[in-house]
Amino acid sequence: MFPVITVAGEPFERGRQYGAATARQVRHSIASYARLFAYRRGLDWAAVQREALAYEPLLAEIAPDLLNEMYGIAEGAGYTPAEIIALNVRTELLAGVGVGVHHPEAAVVLARNRAAGVPFHAELPLNDYGMAGEDGECTTAAAAPPATANGRVWLAQTWDWQGDQRAACVLLRIETPGHPPILTLTEAGMVAKIGLNGSGVAVGLNLLRSRADGQHRGMPVHVLLRLMLQSTSVAAARRLAELLPAGGSSCITLAGAAGELLALEITPGGVAELPAREGLLAHANHCLDANAAAGECALEPTSTSRERYGRAWDLLQVAAGQIDLVVLQNILRDHEGAPRCICRHPDPRIAAVDRNESVCGVIIDVQAATMHVAANVPCLATFVPVQL
Repeated sequence: MFPVITVAGEPFERGRQYGAATARQVRHSIASYARLFAYRRGLDWAAVQREALAYEPLLAEIAPDLLNEMYGIAEGAGYTPAEIIALNVRTELLAGVGVGVHHPEAAVVLARNRAAGVPFHAELPLNDYGMAGEDGECTTAAAAPPATANGRVWLAQTWDWQGDQRAACVLLRIETPGHPPILTLTEAGMVAKIGLNGSGVAVGLNLLRSRADGQHRGMPVHVLLRLMLQSTSVAAARRLAELLPAGGSSCITLAGAAGELLALEITPGGVAELPAREGLLAHANHCLDANAAAGECALEPTSTSRERYGRAWDLLQVAAGQIDLVVLQNILRDHEGAPRCICRHPDPRIAAVDRNESVCGVIIDVQAATMHVAANVPCLATFVPVQL
């Protein structure tokens, strides 16, 4: 199971607690993303930090408390503020880079990182890439009345990414003055990802890709997720999606204890809202709204997004009226059409640097303020309940 860390207090202090408790995992996150920026963009870690610091004024304007929390994480973990900011804006700094891109200077950049003392993993092969990887990650399946048993509201998803980043995952409990308590599963050093709060608001995340991604500095999605988790209602969280145009595209699913359920396709061009249908909602890594879809990048031949979305939707419909924890566990563990399936195992045909898998599965019982977490490919792990 992933470490469960509780932090409290003012922004810098809770960040310092977080960083001190997860210094080893933060190191792992830095190694993962320093490697990824080298492969994808040919940037060494020093250059990534310079780009990340360009977000500092924006963060100071829209989320000053979270910027101070990032400063605290840096002090507690023993890294620079720029490194922690880089982790929190990594999606935006990588936005607009094509699928399966392997920069010709990657080997040189990786060597430069190592000479500078940047944390590193065992490097992936540079001379045998294999097939290009899939453009996307994650499958979401959510349900609310009348589709659920006993009137429950559920938000479930796989988080699909590079498997070795599993070692950086933490469950973070945050107690902060003036906001509801939060429980979020995130990558160490980052302020939020999937989670819920004490006001009955839950969030999930799917990656999207549009042709406008990466063209300007915009709202960092992991910062937006944390701001949403600080909201006291789904309506307030929904309004935050309009606060600042996105720099990269994503889908955030919002669920509320009163039965609210909607997906927001957020692109640099705007926000499209997708309501649940008879209490059911599914999403993967392509746009479902017609206007958002008009601007998205074409799915690569290796993409499994349409199959995963279709299968999740079919399974939800079959179980409508009876959806509970067991039903959602089975959906996240589903292998129909393998390897193009919801429960994703690493595909050896895919280039190692592109090889995604289901890092974990998460099922949120919104009313019970509980996350059920499978800390591996979902079919290989028990879903462990973690209370807010």
